[in-house]
Amino acid sequence: MNFIAISLIAASITAGAVSAADFGHTSERPDPVVRQAEAVKTVTVDAATIYSAKELGRANLKAEDKVTVTDFSSDSQNRVYER
Repeated sequence: MNFIAISLIAASITAGAVSAADFGHTSERPDPVVRQAEAVKTVTVDAATIYSAKELGRANLKAEDKVTVTDFSSDSQNRVYER
């Protein structure tokens, strides 16, 4: 009877140690997904058309300097919803 009890205790301790062991996994979080994005349509405009005088000063730009921005306009007609 003692032999069976000692065998069960040894088996449970061994099973607990095996289940707690780290099997080469450094963390439970998967690697982050890397997504590449690029502007579909860009346009070059004068800096004064998109920046205020205060922003031009902070960015050390002149009003006539050219800047490249992403164009989010759509070729389709805009729908206007009225109530």
